[in-house]
Order: sequence, then structure tokens, then C-alpha cells
Amino acid sequence: MSNVAKFRDFLTSEKIYMNELNEDGTTFFRAEQKLKDGWKVLLVFAFNQDENVADLFCFNVAELKNPEKKQDVHTLLNEFNANFRYSKLYEENGTISIRYSYSIEGDIIPDLAFRKLIMLLETAQQVYPRLMEVIWS
Repeated sequence: MSNVAKFRDFLTSEKIYMNELNEDGTTFFRAEQKLKDGWKVLLVFAFNQDENVADLFCFNVAELKNPEKKQDVHTLLNEFNANFRYSKLYEENGTISIRYSYSIEGDIIPDLAFRKLIMLLETAQQVYPRLMEVIWS
């Protein structure tokens, strides 16, 4: 059974709903989630074509609309990235997101893989208040 099929079966057995899409040979699962304050993020779990690498994302953690705040936000992102071992934050076109990539050696352990995605959601929940402080200050 493929790693994608194992992950899909895990989601089904746990009654976790994620949209499955396939684009350019990449299979990915995605679901929108709300942070505690109501801000919506998009969680994505993407397999490469060979299903031996997974790229996990938490998109739209915050929006940076004021270009004058860009340096302060980047300083904060660097601080977060220095302190977080796995979750890495980045800004692209005014949107702040989180990424984590890992190699799947052999068969995927779906529960462990899904917990890594939840780790990104928890990171978003943790960093959001400080990001907002900097963005709104």
C-alpha cells in the first residue's frame, strides 16, 4: 500500500476530513482550521511523487500589509526560527506561514505524520499573538 493510501486510510479511520488533491504528481491533503481567536489558517500535508518526502504547511498565519513593519516582523520570524527546532516561519508576499519538511524512510507512520501537522497548528497558535503585537504596533 502506498504512503498516500496509508495516510488517507488513517484520516478516514480517525474521521478527520481533509480535501485530497493531486497536482503535477504531488498528492496533498488540506483543511482549513481556526485559531483560538477565530483567525483561519490552511493546513497542508503534501507528498512528493515518490512519496518519500512530506512537506507540511500552515499557510496564512498572519498578514503583513504595512511595508514599514516588514523589518520588525522579519526580526521576530528570525527569533522564532532560532528557537523552534522543526517549525520554520517565513513571509512571502505579505503572508506569514510555517513549513516543516521531512524524509519518509520506508513506510509512513500516519499517526506520527499527522501529529507533525498538528505541531504546525500549535506553533501558529503560539506565535500569532506576538506577530499581531508587532504588526499592529
